[in-house]
Amino acid sequence: MKTYLNKLILLLLLLFAASCTKNNIQNVANTNTDSISAWIKNSKNKKLSREVRKLNLQKAYTENLLQENDSIKNSMLLKIAFCAYKLNDSLFFVKTNNEAYELSRNLKDTVGIADTHWNKGLFYSRKEILDSTYYHYYQAYKYYKLINNEYYSGRMLFNMAIAQKNIRNYTGSEILSFQAISKFDKKKHALNLYRCYSNLGIVYDNLTEFKKAIEYHNIALSYLKKTTDKRTFKESSLNNIGLVYHHSGNYTNAIKFYKEGLKNSDLKKSNINLYAKLIDNLAYSKFLNNDTLDIKPNFYRALKIRDSIKNTSGVLISCLHLSKYYLYKKDTIKAIKYAKKSLVLAKDVHNNRDYLVALKLLSEIELKKSKTHLFNHVSLSDSLQNNERKLRDKFTRIRFETDEYIEETNRLSAQQTIILVASFSLLAILSLLYFMRLQRSKNRALQSEAEQQKANEEVYKLLLKQQAKLEEGRLHERHRISEELHDGVLGRIFGTRMGMGFLDLKGDDETKAKHQLYVDELQEIEKEIRVISHELKNELLSGKADYIQVVEHLVEEQSIVSGFEYKITDDDSVHWSMINDAVKINCYRMVQEAVQNINKYAQAKLVTIHFSVNDSVLSLSIQDDGLGFDITKKSQGIGLKNITARTKKINGTFVISSVIGEGTLLSITIPLADTTI
Repeated sequence: MKTYLNKLILLLLLLFAASCTKNNIQNVANTNTDSISAWIKNSKNKKLSREVRKLNLQKAYTENLLQENDSIKNSMLLKIAFCAYKLNDSLFFVKTNNEAYELSRNLKDTVGIADTHWNKGLFYSRKEILDSTYYHYYQAYKYYKLINNEYYSGRMLFNMAIAQKNIRNYTGSEILSFQAISKFDKKKHALNLYRCYSNLGIVYDNLTEFKKAIEYHNIALSYLKKTTDKRTFKESSLNNIGLVYHHSGNYTNAIKFYKEGLKNSDLKKSNINLYAKLIDNLAYSKFLNNDTLDIKPNFYRALKIRDSIKNTSGVLISCLHLSKYYLYKKDTIKAIKYAKKSLVLAKDVHNNRDYLVALKLLSEIELKKSKTHLFNHVSLSDSLQNNERKLRDKFTRIRFETDEYIEETNRLSAQQTIILVASFSLLAILSLLYFMRLQRSKNRALQSEAEQQKANEEVYKLLLKQQAKLEEGRLHERHRISEELHDGVLGRIFGTRMGMGFLDLKGDDETKAKHQLYVDELQEIEKEIRVISHELKNELLSGKADYIQVVEHLVEEQSIVSGFEYKITDDDSVHWSMINDAVKINCYRMVQEAVQNINKYAQAKLVTIHFSVNDSVLSLSIQDDGLGFDITKKSQGIGLKNITARTKKINGTFVISSVIGEGTLLSITIPLADTTI
């Protein structure tokens, strides 16, 4: 009981130690993850300087490199890449995002692959490389769709719709927007639905379908009411509605919506860019509505704000509006000044649309160069239309080639699957045929071996029969000689002795003594002949002699090969005539296998074979004084395997012991209870 308790306590201590070790490992992992998360969080802290935020992000990246290549490491790497994008650290973003992509591929993480494409789409969108933007959004869409993630595939469709709108492919943007809408749950994803409908409003505005544009902007606002994330989306929509009315020529309603947007007292603080846009748009609509009261201060106010926040595109728009204002005021110098400034800014930011507007404006103001400006305008307009058409075609080609690639990949995958299945089937059939042939060959070999064994056993039986006949002949001859000695020679000697005994010899005493001596000697000779006669008739040793002689003949033949001495003995307890032939045959074969092994490997000088019977168990030992071997390292050869198989066949046991340099002993025991005749 005490021992049991001690074992139980030891087991509990081991389990506790293992648990502590596991917890320690887990705690270390958690600590590392927590520190990486903390550094990532610090990189997002806008209260810190840009350099400090980058440094924190670099620490997070360095620590994350030490982690195992698993999903947690990949998740952290994706976060680091996105933060690098937010910090506008292009080189670090590209490096980390590419590493995340490779790790995602190695982990077969579909979500991770999609996320890296999303990140790249954002990156190229910022750089206004629209074809690359569209390509990566579409790649992300494919992977999200592959795992049936409706929400994120909807987000990618929306991003693709924005890219289409930016190249003025409004129909394409319209289609993608509606596809995105179908992916979003009306109750859960109100904000994304707001964005999609808002984009549709802008699309229809550019398609001059103003009624539809207003309708979809209003639908967007209805979804905005259902979300808690308001930000300045409402003011942005009011500005967009104002633009629709502005483009349709209804400046009064445009002014109304701009003013509605400016009612938000926190707008200047929360979104100063939108604030400046509303002020400028309000002033411009009033200008076109022939209401020039206070519009000049508002134009300059918007320009100043945009310049302070380095909003080059906004400054460009303000310059265009001021140029038109001064043209209206017939201040040609200032009109040209702002028109040329807008031309330079448009070129700097690659804003071809406003570059065309500036050229057209200069053709109206700068009359001396009007033809030049108009020629440049027409040339650029044609070039832009060609480029936009090529870009739209490229977008279509990206999608088509990707779909075609997917289809081709699926086709090749299916074809590859068929080839693999066919190859495996063919391989299986060939393997089956090979193994059948091999098995047939083995069966033939086994059959041949069985036939050979049967033949050997028949030979052995014939050998025994021959030995028995020889022994029978010898025995018969012994009987005949015995009878001749007993009945013939002994009778004649007896008669002679009796006759000599009845002789009445005359002579001296010495002569009579010699006569009696010869008579007595004849009687002794009679006794010896009688003993010899009886021994010749004795059959007790005949069976024993038969089997041992056969075994001795076998060993003698083998000893000639290697030149070893041998000794074969058996106890008086062994009655070979009472032992089953199957046992004798298998013992004979086992001795044969053992002696052949000794010839091949042992280099023995003496081989001892001994038979004994104890409690109806026959024991056979075969010992040599040869080289020996390590039985733990060397596998059994064919000879030893045959001995093992024969022992099992007659329900016996086989044990081998060997010492290197001292020889080998084979011990075989066979129960005779079921094997004797």
